[in-house]
Amino acid sequence: MRIIKKVALAVFKDKKMLQVRSKKHPEVFFTLGGKIEEGETDIECLKREVKEEIDCNIDEQSIKFLKEFEDVGHDKDGDMVNIKMYEGKLIGIPKPSSEIAEIGYFDTKSDKKHLSVIAQRTIFPWLKFHGYIN
Repeated sequence: MRIIKKVALAVFKDKKMLQVRSKKHPEVFFTLGGKIEEGETDIECLKREVKEEIDCNIDEQSIKFLKEFEDVGHDKDGDMVNIKMYEGKLIGIPKPSSEIAEIGYFDTKSDKKHLSVIAQRTIFPWLKFHGYIN
């Protein structure tokens, strides 16, 4: 079993969080962000991934660390995923780009078929408890 290290940007609107669906997943949406490349800082990774995935920049003054989450990775054969989550504001209007097929906003009332394991079990309950999402 390995641990996949990722960073994610939480973008909130109307008490919901922006999630993205890649072209290889027909239903499940994931946090905005991705794997940290060698020599890259968390913030550099966030900026690169946000630009690649939704063609936006991040207002660097708005970036705030929220929490580190760890759980079983979705479709990862038992591997764990570790996500350092930051909150931030986008510069630009998000639109699917690169490997992203769709963007959506979700909360704890959203259909579970659209949420990854880590979102269902750890991220969304924590965000709801702390008042970020419904």
